[in-house]
Amino acid sequence: MTDVARQLAESAGNEWSILVNTAVLGTDRRPLPAPAAGWESLPMSDDPALELLNRAAAVATARRAGTQAAPPPLPIEPAPPDPRPVSPPIAADLLDRMLRGAHDILLPEWMALCSVAGHQPPPHLTPTLLLRGRRNPAFDTVARALIGARAGWLADALPELGLRAAPQLPPPGTESFLPPARPPNSAAAVTAIVEVFLDRSATWAAAGHLRLAVAAVDPTWLPALRLELSRAPFHATTERSRIDLLGLAETRLAMIISFQTATHRSRPPQG
Repeated sequence: MTDVARQLAESAGNEWSILVNTAVLGTDRRPLPAPAAGWESLPMSDDPALELLNRAAAVATARRAGTQAAPPPLPIEPAPPDPRPVSPPIAADLLDRMLRGAHDILLPEWMALCSVAGHQPPPHLTPTLLLRGRRNPAFDTVARALIGARAGWLADALPELGLRAAPQLPPPGTESFLPPARPPNSAAAVTAIVEVFLDRSATWAAAGHLRLAVAAVDPTWLPALRLELSRAPFHATTERSRIDLLGLAETRLAMIISFQTATHRSRPPQG
């Protein structure tokens, strides 16, 4: 810094301190001091408060004009390559909805299907998956295994997200993040689900157990379950549960079909 620049910076600093002190006390309690040479406002105002603001604007502009730019941030390393295809668009849209809370009981099956299909989760949802894992170690373990090396890369590239570079170990006794176990007889399970609507015991209080049953039945029974739920008679005490379970069955069926279709298309033709 040259001597002239140093003197200008010192003068601007002194002038700024005077203006700030005067502003804090108020021009009615402390008269505005005369400006130092070179800091006069043009034109000068008869109103002390307005004159203070004019001079403060000039000094602030001068101080900012002399500020040296900060060194540029270090570039972020490119994300590790992932040769796996991205999950199909329908499956990605369903995952987005699940992460927002719609039928999130299907999240374990979504991840299992994605892993079996050899796909990677949608890149734009990777931060959401990792953020959700911060409060659920079992979910975090499965999500990071599915995301792969990009999970650690994202934690290093965006430290403001507060992500761990490595997965946290679930506490002892924590249930694994897996799809619900298949019932021994899915046909009987579907029949039981339909019957609770016929006898009007499928109230909203029972919806949690019914969701688990729908998420567990063999997928080959989902079309029949969807048909029976759409035919179930209306009743005020069960309608909310019926709409919820019907949406769950339709979502699960669409999820399974989307992965099956993508897997079929990715297979090389048989010669």
